[in-house]
Amino acid sequence: MKKKIGIALGIVAVIIIAVFVSQKVLSSKEVVVEEIEDPYGIDYFTVPSMEQVFVNGTVKPEQSQEFRKEEAYGAMGDLQVANGETVEKGQLFYTYENTEVATQLSDTTNQVARMETQRSNASYKRDLAIKNWNKLPEEERTQTLEEIKMDMSTDDLDAEITEMYNNMASLKEQRYKEIVAPFAGKVYIPEVKDAESPILKLISDQFYVAGTVNEKDVGKLASEQTADIKVISNDYAVTGKVSFIDLNPTEDGAQEGDYGQASTMSSYPVKLSLDTLEGIRNGYHVQAVVNIGKELIAIPTKAIHKEDKVSYVLVNDFGTVVRRIIQLGEQEGENTIVTSGLEAEDQIILSSKVPVEEGQLLNEATDLDAIDPMTMEE
Repeated sequence: MKKKIGIALGIVAVIIIAVFVSQKVLSSKEVVVEEIEDPYGIDYFTVPSMEQVFVNGTVKPEQSQEFRKEEAYGAMGDLQVANGETVEKGQLFYTYENTEVATQLSDTTNQVARMETQRSNASYKRDLAIKNWNKLPEEERTQTLEEIKMDMSTDDLDAEITEMYNNMASLKEQRYKEIVAPFAGKVYIPEVKDAESPILKLISDQFYVAGTVNEKDVGKLASEQTADIKVISNDYAVTGKVSFIDLNPTEDGAQEGDYGQASTMSSYPVKLSLDTLEGIRNGYHVQAVVNIGKELIAIPTKAIHKEDKVSYVLVNDFGTVVRRIIQLGEQEGENTIVTSGLEAEDQIILSSKVPVEEGQLLNEATDLDAIDPMTMEE
């Protein structure tokens, strides 16, 4: 009996020691993490899922042309335009002068001048002969008036002079070659001038989006479908339309698939027109979203902001507040139809306890400062 009591006391002692040791260890290594609440108190409206086609592309000018030196035209004159200047169609850029033609023109001009003098002398002699013939009595005249005119005719000389003038006109056309703007646009003159660089480049003032879409989605697109176009670098958004769909795949063929592996899917060129060029620059990379579903998107009217004539909503885009410019339809009670500008699963900010603005980082308060440091008890 005493032996059993001793064993029981031993077990109790071991348990007490184990509890004491475990508490000591836990108290010395425990990390205290406070639960972090949303400091902004934001209420969201999530845009429902809808069928969409994504187009990746680049902003390009409708027309673009480089102008390079043409030795065959002769010596190039001074530029008549400046870098960055906006020009109209037909405006003069610069002029070439063909020096060989200029020499021929000078020689021809001198030759014509001599022939003109020769004709003047011949005409004077003819007119004098006719005058003298008229003074002679009829019985003393040895020639008729018609014979005098024929003998002293300048017709051959006149024909030769006329041909020379035609040659001069042709030489004048060949002497100068004017290079003018074939379309309206903006002039870009390279800073570094070498044998490879153009004299200037003309970029039209109209742009479009040249993009691609994969073979799964190309059949879903149709001309005139509305597209929401976002500039990747700054999230600036505009609207546009599908203007052209090429049914021939691009030469590079396959697109990159998941995990960087090559995909067997082809990509097809697509062109999108732009409803506005404000905030758009040549070369911008963009992503366009085309909503191909027929369902209408209705959002709470209180989420809509207006600035001048622009309507927009604020969206939590992976922790950053961004502006989505939207096009509005009819208002239905407390909601308003949005015809373009939103993407599926967009987190629209309805309200917040603390004011938020475009560009604000919503996860600023969830950094390491919000977590207590590790404390160790000796």
